[in-house]
Amino acid sequence: MIEHQFPVQVTWQGGRNDVGQVQGDVIEHPVSIPASLGGVGTGTNPDELLVSAAASCMTISLAATLERAHLTAAKIEMNSYGEAQFDGQRFRMNRIVHEPKIYVQDDTQQAQLEKRLSKLLTIADKNCMISNSIRGNVDIEVHPTVIVTTEH
Repeated sequence: MIEHQFPVQVTWQGGRNDVGQVQGDVIEHPVSIPASLGGVGTGTNPDELLVSAAASCMTISLAATLERAHLTAAKIEMNSYGEAQFDGQRFRMNRIVHEPKIYVQDDTQQAQLEKRLSKLLTIADKNCMISNSIRGNVDIEVHPTVIVTTEH
C-alpha cells in the first residue's frame, strides 16, 4: 500500500471570533468562522474548504475519466455547494451537490458523451479521494450539463 501525506498547519490565537492562518505546501490563507454562522468571515473557512476539496477532486477525476474514455472535454466548469445542518447538538455537512458544465467541441462528441455520461460520472466519483473519504457521511449528487462550445 502506498501512503501519501498532505501536511497543513493551522495557527490560531484568541477565541471564536478571531482569525487563524492555514498553511500547506501551496495554500496559505486566513481562516475563520463564516459571517453567516456568526463569525468574522475573514478568509476561508473549514466548510468552504471541504466543498472546495470535493469540487476540485471531482473535477480532476472527471477530466481524467473523460480522457481515458477518449472524450476529453474542451473545458469543465464545476459549480458546487454544500448543505450543512445543525441538529441541536452538532453541526454537520449533509450534502454536496456538483453541477459540472462539460464543454465539448461538436454535436457528435456531445451525443457520445451524453450516451455514456452516467457511467463515466460514477467512475469519476469512485476515483475521487475526497468522495471516497466522505461517502456514507455526506450525500454526493452530480447534475451535469453537456454544452457544445462556441470557442474553436
